[in-house]
Amino acid sequence: MEKISRNFTKQDIAILLVLILFGVVASIWIYLPDRSYGTFLEIRQNGKVIKTLPLYTDHEETITSNDGGSNTFSIKDGVVSMTRSDCGDHTCIRTGKIKKTGESIVCLPHRLVLQITTDKNENDIREPDMIAH
Repeated sequence: MEKISRNFTKQDIAILLVLILFGVVASIWIYLPDRSYGTFLEIRQNGKVIKTLPLYTDHEETITSNDGGSNTFSIKDGVVSMTRSDCGDHTCIRTGKIKKTGESIVCLPHRLVLQITTDKNENDIREPDMIAH
């Protein structure tokens, strides 16, 4: 059997570095958020939008429902969470934190929906639909 030489030339190394650089740049372009458009928190109560807030500013607010119940949510570092609710099941609090377009937190007893939206066309969003392992 012949022994295969594993000596790399300068051209081989240059091609390898270009491919690695291309992979890193492509990964950053796909997975980092695009700051050229706005991402907002849309607050709906009883099916009507009552407020829209940008995610790039920290904010905490309490919303009172028609039945006298209240929910407190916070926006911190682009992440939204329900911090307090006086509903019976507290599912809205256990939902956890949301940060991606389309994610939502729902409090059914108070008919409150917090949903992350964007001002960009839905077809232009560059996040992958699914990741398979």
